[in-house]
Amino acid sequence: MKRRIKAAVPACAAGALAPLLFTTAAQADGPVYFSMNSGSFQCAISPDGSVGCDTSAKMMSMKIGGGNLMLPFRVSQVVIDVPWAPAHPGFAAGAVYTRSGGNPDISTLATGHDMWGPSITYAGATCAEGFHGSVSCQSKGHSWSYYEMITAS
Repeated sequence: MKRRIKAAVPACAAGALAPLLFTTAAQADGPVYFSMNSGSFQCAISPDGSVGCDTSAKMMSMKIGGGNLMLPFRVSQVVIDVPWAPAHPGFAAGAVYTRSGGNPDISTLATGHDMWGPSITYAGATCAEGFHGSVSCQSKGHSWSYYEMITAS
């Protein structure tokens, strides 16, 4: 019995360290580009901590003054770019957060990993994939998340 336990300890330790050993550092110069939710969110984190994501048109609500305001239109970009405003729709022309050919999957650039999925932290911003394909980003004191619709605060 003791031999089995002694043999299991190194295997368990290796399994626990695997996420740390096989994650890579985010690109260091310029924006970090990545995709989440099987490519449905094409995102970038800028060196100043601003976060932006391109996506197909989705419903969005914003937390303003303690209440949730449902936007009367669908959004195809969500942005956190200033500390004085909540996450909000982006209105840039085109897919400005998407590289030609698409962004690499977040799992290839992950700086962290928990039981739900990979995350990337760069310039004070963090984006992550979560439970059942949910995605979220936080930066500059604000955040947004997506499960069935985008919710910003």
